[in-house]
Amino acid sequence: MKEKIYGKDDQFDKYILPQLNSKGFTISYYQIIQDYLSDKLIIDDTFEFRRWSTGLLNMQGRVIDETAGVVHVVGRHEAYANIPMQISTSAPNTQAIPKWCRNYLVAPTGRRFVALDIGSAEPRALAGVADDEKLRMAISEGLYESVGNSLLEHTGIIIPRKIVKRLFMGFLYGQSLTGVAATLAEISLDTGYAHHIFYELQGLFPKSTSLLEKVSKMQVAFLQGQPSMIDVSDKRPNQRRSYLASSIIAALVKRWATRLIELNPEIWVHEIPRDALWLSIPESETDGTVLNQGILALKMAIDDCKFQFPIDEHIMTIKNFGGQN
Repeated sequence: MKEKIYGKDDQFDKYILPQLNSKGFTISYYQIIQDYLSDKLIIDDTFEFRRWSTGLLNMQGRVIDETAGVVHVVGRHEAYANIPMQISTSAPNTQAIPKWCRNYLVAPTGRRFVALDIGSAEPRALAGVADDEKLRMAISEGLYESVGNSLLEHTGIIIPRKIVKRLFMGFLYGQSLTGVAATLAEISLDTGYAHHIFYELQGLFPKSTSLLEKVSKMQVAFLQGQPSMIDVSDKRPNQRRSYLASSIIAALVKRWATRLIELNPEIWVHEIPRDALWLSIPESETDGTVLNQGILALKMAIDDCKFQFPIDEHIMTIKNFGGQN
C-alpha cells in the first residue's frame, strides 16, 4: 500500500525553509529607475511598474543600501498554508517578482543565479495518477504542440503555443466554456471555435478527464494521488479538481529541493515558484552540471514520494537570470 505523505516534510523544514527565509534577493533599484527614465527599460504595464518600484521602498522585510543603490528583500514563507500544501510567500511575495525585474536581481558575490524548471509539471502529475498513456505520450512528443495540432485540425488555424498551454491548464483546473471563449478572444477567435475547443479538450485524454470529473464530485480532497481526510464539501468542483495535480507538485518540489542540496551543498535555494527552483550557484559551476544534478535530484524525489511521474528528455530546463556584484 502506498505510504501516505500528507503533512510536513521535516527535511524541507530543516534544510530549505531556513534558506528561503534568510537568502532573499538583492534588487538593483537605482538601475531600474535610471533605465526606466532613459527608456532603456520599456514596460507595457506602467501601473505594475510604479506599484512594484514604489513598493520596494515601502515593503516589510527589506533593507536599503543607498550607497550601492540596491534593495534587499526577504519573503516570509508558509509551506503548509493551504490544502494542497503549496509554498506561499508574503511580506513581500518574492515568488511574484515581475519578469522585467529579474534582470535586475544581483547575485551574491562569487555566485550567479539559475532557474531550474520542470516541463509540463501538472500534466505529468495528471498523467501519472490517471495512468494515462495517451497523455504521457503527448507530453514526450511536446504536449502543447500536440494538443494545438489536435484542437483545430484541418482548419488551417494555428493557435499560439502560450494560448494552447493556457487552454490545457484551464482544462486541468476546470475552466468553463466562458473561460475558453475569453482566452480565444485574445487571438480573435469567435465563440463557435470556443465551443468546439472546449469539447475537444474534454475528449483528448479520456482517462484523465474521467478522473478529474470524479475528483470534482468528491467530498474530501484528492491529494497526492489518493483521497485524504480533508473535507472539501464547501469547495467548488473546480477547486477540488485543482488539488489533484497541485498537491503532487507541492510535495514533489519540497523533496526535490532537499535532494538537490544534499547532492550539492554549494547550491543555495532562493525561491520556489510553484514548479521551479531559483538558485544561486558558484560562478565556477557549469549549467550542464547543475542541470544534471537537478534531474537526478528530481528522480530521487519521485522515488521518495512514490509518485508515478513520467520522465523524458524534456523534463527540465535551466535558465540564467539576474546579475552579479
